[in-house]
Amino acid sequence: MDADTRKKIAAWSSVIWSGALAATKLVVGLMTGSLGILSEALHSALDLVAAGGTVYAVKVSARPADEDHPYGHGKVENLMALGETLLLLATAAWVIIEACERLMSDDPAALTVTFSYWAFGIIILSIVVDINRSRMLRRVAKETRSAALEADAAHFTTDIWSSSAVLLGITGAAVAGMTVEGSWLHWLLIRADVFASLVVAALILHVCRELGVQSINNLMDKANGEAAAQIRSAMAERMPTYPVSKLRVRESGARYYVDMEVQVPHDLHVDTAHEIADAIEALVADTLEGAEAFIHMTPAQSLPETPEFLIRRLALTHRFGVHGLLLLHTDDGRFIVAVDLELPPGATMAAWQVAVEAFRKEVLRNLKADVVALHVEPDLRHLPSFDTPLPADWEEQIRATLIRRGAPLPTRMAIHTRGSERLCLIYIPREPALTVEESHSRLTKLNKKLTEKLPSFARFMVTYEET
Repeated sequence: MDADTRKKIAAWSSVIWSGALAATKLVVGLMTGSLGILSEALHSALDLVAAGGTVYAVKVSARPADEDHPYGHGKVENLMALGETLLLLATAAWVIIEACERLMSDDPAALTVTFSYWAFGIIILSIVVDINRSRMLRRVAKETRSAALEADAAHFTTDIWSSSAVLLGITGAAVAGMTVEGSWLHWLLIRADVFASLVVAALILHVCRELGVQSINNLMDKANGEAAAQIRSAMAERMPTYPVSKLRVRESGARYYVDMEVQVPHDLHVDTAHEIADAIEALVADTLEGAEAFIHMTPAQSLPETPEFLIRRLALTHRFGVHGLLLLHTDDGRFIVAVDLELPPGATMAAWQVAVEAFRKEVLRNLKADVVALHVEPDLRHLPSFDTPLPADWEEQIRATLIRRGAPLPTRMAIHTRGSERLCLIYIPREPALTVEESHSRLTKLNKKLTEKLPSFARFMVTYEET
């Protein structure tokens, strides 16, 4: 069942129960003359009106965005919650005025409450219903982030406490006849129902304040610090190479809209920038369900370019360093770039995957290289010479060595030469769960094992398959 359907079911249940409770309380209130029960009846009647408005608000908020409402129709729930707040204020005002008139009246009948088991029964029933309804509405409101349902849940929660106050009030009025007329206890108990109605009004005013402030804040797009903190934390953990300069989060109903300014290399290719933006948008949507993000990229300042300096600068702008760099123009006219990257040892490979791939593509584009091989730490600045010709079965020997080592089978292999110098690139499947330190250890051991077993082949570099 989707969120909109759950919201509609919850909203209609509020209409049904509010109508039933309002009618029953009104009948019992008129029978007993209890101001507390009559105030509860009015409260439930207004809840019925509000619940009907909630049904309408939930229906409208489910409409998709259009040309006139590019951010959707979610704000209607905040408007409805504000409307419910105003209705509750009117209820509280009526109860306070009526209570004051009864307290100041000289007519003893104004304070008379007729004892009835019906009064106790309807109030107890109301409390039971309100407890169940408030729990259900609060759960659905939390799951669907519905302001209108949250307002309904607050109403039913208020009803629990106000009904409890009324129960005490009619109990006091019922036992007033057992006390000595003219005593302070008799004076207090005979007015217990009126005092209970004032407690109801006070509780309503308290809820009005909370609902009103929340509704106005949402309508005025008050900053959501908690949501922003979640996004910053996720970016720092999963994409630390792109610091967040500015971040704004606004809400429209159950949807988040996020504006972000992110620092990226100044000469980022438009295709790479698009891929990075897509990755950030996916991260935001994963962090805040249903969030829609707009990403603005802030470029770094321009710097002079040479092949080696360009590679080191690109690495620096992606927040990692290089300590090994090889630019290889092969005999067959291919340009091979091999780079050792320095990444934080405690970071996972998954956290740096987007940055590393973006760096690789930028080097490819800027240097017009045929191959850019990335690795951690081994120094490939100088290649040794190999006088022995490669055997015909060199691929099978490399594969057999890796199998005996328990390494993943290579997805592809290639040997690049410059005179007597040979560089063998071996690609294995990605292992994103490993930390940088674990990844470096594994690849280093594989390089070492290949060099020990096949010393006359080439300089080995085991790396992960490209995306």
